[in-house]
Amino acid sequence: MRRFAELYFAIDGSNKTSNKVAMLVQYLRDAPAADAAWAIYFLRGGKLRAPVPSRVLAEMAAESAGVPPWLFEECYEAVGDLAETAALLVATSPDLPNEESLDQFITTRLVPLRSMGKMDQRKFLLESWGLLSAKERFVWNKLITGSFRVGVSEGLVTKAIAAATGTETSVVAHRLAGAWQPSAKAWEDLMKTDTTDANPGQPYPFCLAHPLEGAPDSLGNIDEWVVEYKWDGIRAQVIKRQGEVHIWSRGGERLTESFPDIVAQHSALPDGLVIDGELVVWKDAVMPFADLQHSPGKIPARNCLKPHQPVYSLLIYWSGEVRT
Repeated sequence: MRRFAELYFAIDGSNKTSNKVAMLVQYLRDAPAADAAWAIYFLRGGKLRAPVPSRVLAEMAAESAGVPPWLFEECYEAVGDLAETAALLVATSPDLPNEESLDQFITTRLVPLRSMGKMDQRKFLLESWGLLSAKERFVWNKLITGSFRVGVSEGLVTKAIAAATGTETSVVAHRLAGAWQPSAKAWEDLMKTDTTDANPGQPYPFCLAHPLEGAPDSLGNIDEWVVEYKWDGIRAQVIKRQGEVHIWSRGGERLTESFPDIVAQHSALPDGLVIDGELVVWKDAVMPFADLQHSPGKIPARNCLKPHQPVYSLLIYWSGEVRT
């Protein structure tokens, strides 16, 4: 836990991408497999369901610090962050004897909090806080509240993993796509040299739009521009591999069971074909996004995966080749 907190503050204190990558690479090379897996899970934006409501966390922190609620609120207003306020006010054990790993803290402390009653949560939180320094408590509180974030992009983390493991960046990105779950085995699987063992239902990394950083004329001759309408739907991939159709959202959510009509419509696709586009309801025209909010099997019959236009936004992966 201590090394992960150190990594957090080192990254947070740097504004150079190369330094952030180097820090990540060093951490991933030195960390146990399970710690490395949890680290990349959180750094890529993964979150665990918050086991303790923010209000309860504030009450426990105020009680632990021996300050009245009104004073805690004043401190919170001055600091502007609940996790940091609690980290600064809660007392630390002078010896700090605990050297539990990130994996141990997550699996034996954070996850069990979900099923505890308030009194047990209080006891467990106080024990955990007492084993950590203020910086470690800050990171720990961020994980508890589900508000953990630091200045690294998903692509930067993928690049660091590739550098730390000696695996191709594209292979790492593909293996992390979808509902990747952290574990020692999952981390070890990222480093496999065999690239033929991919899950047939695994999506490709999504190619997402980014804001234009320069002037519009940096895009070249306006006569060569193509503009597409932004469909109000769910960005998704429809995958046909080994005779089965799979659907994934860009957020890593498996949608196959939610849209059985789309599975049926695309069952005739050739094996090895992946369509990246926008999932919309079509009923003589593209319908509002709200029309997607139906229970499985009750979606209007003409739902379709309507590919983006122009073809630059429609990536077709055929037998390993990318065609646009």
